[in-house]
Amino acid sequence: MRVTHRMLVQSVNRNIRDNLRSLEEKSAQLSRGRYFDRPSQDPVGTYKVMRITGTGLFRNEQYRRNIGEGITWLTVTEDALAEAIEVTQRLRELAVYSANGTLSPEDRKAISPEVNQLLNNLVSTGNCEVSGLYIFGGYQTQAPPYEFDGSVVEYKGDEGQRLVEITPMQTLPINLSGVEVFGGDTGTGLFQTVGDMYGALQENNQEALGGKILQQLDSHLEHLLQCRAEIGARMSRLSSTEQRLQGEHIHLKELRSKIEDIDIAEVITEFMMQENAYKAALSTGARMIYPSLVDFLR
Repeated sequence: MRVTHRMLVQSVNRNIRDNLRSLEEKSAQLSRGRYFDRPSQDPVGTYKVMRITGTGLFRNEQYRRNIGEGITWLTVTEDALAEAIEVTQRLRELAVYSANGTLSPEDRKAISPEVNQLLNNLVSTGNCEVSGLYIFGGYQTQAPPYEFDGSVVEYKGDEGQRLVEITPMQTLPINLSGVEVFGGDTGTGLFQTVGDMYGALQENNQEALGGKILQQLDSHLEHLLQCRAEIGARMSRLSSTEQRLQGEHIHLKELRSKIEDIDIAEVITEFMMQENAYKAALSTGARMIYPSLVDFLR
């Protein structure tokens, strides 16, 4: 086959363009730190990155946000239960003390103001909130679940459970309703017992103070301790799940990095090799394209 001057020129131009395109590609990879930034550059890699980011990282982050909300809610609930337990223990002490046969009716009546204040404290605990949401109201979180008119405590909430999704197809309740915590069919069992204690002190009913009321306080105290243990178990579960999700998050980011992030040292080496190849193509082209006969006839 006869090799013409035009064929040489075309071949040199084509090689130079190919080398320049490869050089530009390596330069772009170095500037953005990734192998590709358009789906057309690596369709398979793009699909994998989108899957890891969309169904992996984003979902993982949402689960961790849910767990963070749950831990906050449960922490406030545990603090409220701790306060209710402390108040109930004090009420029990007063019940035992007031059942002492050496006390006079006036002595027992003098204890009643503290019992009334402890009742108000319990109502305040029942209306504890997190960011404007009342934790013991069940689904009714927008308004205080307990109302106290000075004599009767009324529960306005329900028995709904606030569920958060912590892993795929797995949810966990993060609240306890007033019915679950304070007992009774209407969520006012403990408050009723304290009200009865206040009345017994006013009426000097020593038998009720040392009998029925003391037994009820013991039952409520045991129930509050069980509720606190349940909250602690849920917090432990959330904490362990959060740690696992954090490890999974790191693994997913490493996996995505292996697909799309460049190896700096490797790409720099390839860039320098391509640069040398480009320079060699220019030098070779200059030597191959000799002056034609037309140039000598000018």
